Amino acid sequence: MPVPLIGLLVFVVVLGAGLLFMQPVFTQYVDTYAVRVRPRKEKVGESEAADQPKDSSILLFLKTIGEVVLNVLPGLADRRTVGLLMMSNYRTQAHLAIYMGIKSIIAGIAIFAGITGAAGTPWLLLLTPFAALLGWMMPNFFLAGRVKTRQNQILKELPTVIDLLIVCAQAGLGLLMGVDKVGREIGESCPILAVELQQLIQDVKLFAKSVPIALKEMGERCGVDELINLASALIAAESKGADISYPLKAQGEALRERLKRKKEEEASKTPVKMVPVIMLFVMPLILAPMLGPALVTIATALGPIVGSQK
Repeated sequence: MPVPLIGLLVFVVVLGAGLLFMQPVFTQYVDTYAVRVRPRKEKVGESEAADQPKDSSILLFLKTIGEVVLNVLPGLADRRTVGLLMMSNYRTQAHLAIYMGIKSIIAGIAIFAGITGAAGTPWLLLLTPFAALLGWMMPNFFLAGRVKTRQNQILKELPTVIDLLIVCAQAGLGLLMGVDKVGREIGESCPILAVELQQLIQDVKLFAKSVPIALKEMGERCGVDELINLASALIAAESKGADISYPLKAQGEALRERLKRKKEEEASKTPVKMVPVIMLFVMPLILAPMLGPALVTIATALGPIVGSQK
């Protein structure tokens, strides 16, 4: 077996394992220092409740592969995969097919490389199942990172939405009218929740659901427990005939307190995260001018002695 092929297979396995190991770190820093490179859309249409796949020959090829795989093995689309796609706003059948096509191609490339390399080195067949499993699981980790990023953004936008709902409730608007009004006004400041609220309004109008029930389903669809708790509080307030502004205020204060504690925890972890950086990049710069001359003097003094012993 050619040495470059062995090196390529080992490199792919090591690189994949490293990406899976460092994925939480990458997700944290990308979420912290992310820069928006595309302008936000001016208006949020009702048809934008879920991201639509773009028209591309590559995506069409992936979709075809995914549909073939799902037709042969429909059990591969397990509940966790469908749930991750749902929470990351990939909610159409085309998204599922494209995602399964990506996983199948990555796993297929790993199997092909392992079988091809095993022609000269049979022990590489032992690495092939692990490489294929790694390639099959890798997209799930990146999808989970997108889900976490989206949930964090929803938590950042939710206090603003709750405050606007409180204003609408105190102005005399009903819950449905308040949600509709807020969903149409927050397209720039809260783009994710604006889309979700528009979907909520569609569910209420099409399926004759109450707003709290639709809000609870929206929380389950996004995977955000705070939305589910808010829906439960609104359901309890409506059942008792109480003013909905009081549970909204309580949920808003609790959410802000939780976000505050989360920021304090992140700030307290900063010194610990700085230790490796200091040890690798700062301490050598400090120790080099301090110990450098002493090491040179010691080496100069011991040079003749070591040379004479030889």
